[in-house]
Amino acid sequence: MAIDTGILINVGFFVYVSIVFAILALGFNLQWGYSGLFNAGIAGFFLIGAYTAAFAITPRTPPSVGYPGHLGGFDLPLPVGAVLAMVASGAVAALVALPTVRLRADYLAIATLAFAEVLRIVAINLESITAGTIGIPGLSPPIVFNPPNGFLNAMVKLGVSAAILLGLFMTLHFIAESPWGRVLRAIRDDEEATMALGKNTFQYKLQVFAIGGALMGLAGWLFAVTINYVEPSGSFAPTVTFSVWVMVIVGGAGNLRGSIVGAFVIYGLEWLSVQLKDFVPNQFKDTVFYTRLMIVGILLIVLIIYRPEGILREKKRILR
Repeated sequence: MAIDTGILINVGFFVYVSIVFAILALGFNLQWGYSGLFNAGIAGFFLIGAYTAAFAITPRTPPSVGYPGHLGGFDLPLPVGAVLAMVASGAVAALVALPTVRLRADYLAIATLAFAEVLRIVAINLESITAGTIGIPGLSPPIVFNPPNGFLNAMVKLGVSAAILLGLFMTLHFIAESPWGRVLRAIRDDEEATMALGKNTFQYKLQVFAIGGALMGLAGWLFAVTINYVEPSGSFAPTVTFSVWVMVIVGGAGNLRGSIVGAFVIYGLEWLSVQLKDFVPNQFKDTVFYTRLMIVGILLIVLIIYRPEGILREKKRILR
């Protein structure tokens, strides 16, 4: 029996959006799970990557009736947009880290959360540059089919996203197991002892914060080219940051596989809640969303009580 292509397109959408969240979770896990730097500005670096990509790969859209226009006109290839998104987000992350990574964890979280929210408000109000809440539509997909084919388009997006995630996982696994990665874990566990061994912990924290920010920028680029649209009010709200936190906590901090599993599990609950709305009576449609939040809350409580390390706990390393 043939499978409805609409169902496959819908499942493909779930997978490549989950991959976007998985990349965000990998960036945050590198900062917090491996280094102990609690970044509460994930949505801000995500926004920088998405808008940098949108500016780079779209042609200039002049103002028109009802549309303020946006910065663009560069019409660059998608890979160039990805590099620029990573460079922009990584550079901003480094600048944010310079005065903040010396702060205690709670103050670092407050500073980065404020940064992300200020950035989102600026994007909403800077209409001549970002088109405000109207957003930037029509971003080019990886491959344009003629005639248009929704199924092939979804499968190409899925393949590109999966290849990027696999490449990132392998690269980060190598980094995490390298001497550089071991220093990061030492900083997380006991920064003073690490400094006593002659390591410049500030430089390491600055580097990992910039790399994590660059990964979040890459996720922004991937989000822009897979959704083909960016707008600042909902896509980069603080709830994105909170979702990524939950993904890493549920999946397992300090474990790269855990970040990916957590992203698929938590976004999967959201995706399922949207799908179930079509199968429940109208008077219960609103309760599906809140039921999903309750399930996430219960899952967190159960994990914290019975498995605080997450679904996939960090590998214990013993010096022999």
